Amino acid sequence: MTTTPSTDSTSRVKDDFVRTVGDVEVRLPSLSYLKPGLIRRIRRMHDIDAMYTLIELTVSAEALVALDNMNQDEYQALLDEWRIHSGVGLGES
Repeated sequence: MTTTPSTDSTSRVKDDFVRTVGDVEVRLPSLSYLKPGLIRRIRRMHDIDAMYTLIELTVSAEALVALDNMNQDEYQALLDEWRIHSGVGLGES
């Protein structure tokens, strides 16, 4: 029996999301192409816990400090850009 994958792997964004915050390069993985080990670590977490765990596991200590020191509006814009870059939409209720 052959099955067809439900997602088209060619439509997933593989490139990291890269932005400069202050003088620091912040490099985050594409949300649509995470490594299996990252998925395994966050699979049972709620969305907000998973997001922050993913950030903490993937960025440098210097980038984490830069993110922590952003103002809320700029930080939210960066998260939105990361989601859009990754081709991931917001869930609907």
